[in-house]
Amino acid sequence: MNATDPVSGTAEPGSTVTVSFPDGTTATVVAGTDGTWSVPNPGNLVDGDTVTATATDPAGN
Repeated sequence: MNATDPVSGTAEPGSTVTVSFPDGTTATVVAGTDGTWSVPNPGNLVDGDTVTATATDPAGN
């Protein structure tokens, strides 16, 4: 991933995905019917940064 590529992945369809960036900001998105999700890259990531995505399914798990 470079500084402009979106951050994307898959989760259970309809899940709420929260993406946490190294600077403490977060982005939230709902996974589509096929389970895919994507959020914009903040543009300030550097080599070695860790981005974490956490999904919560519609049942709250």
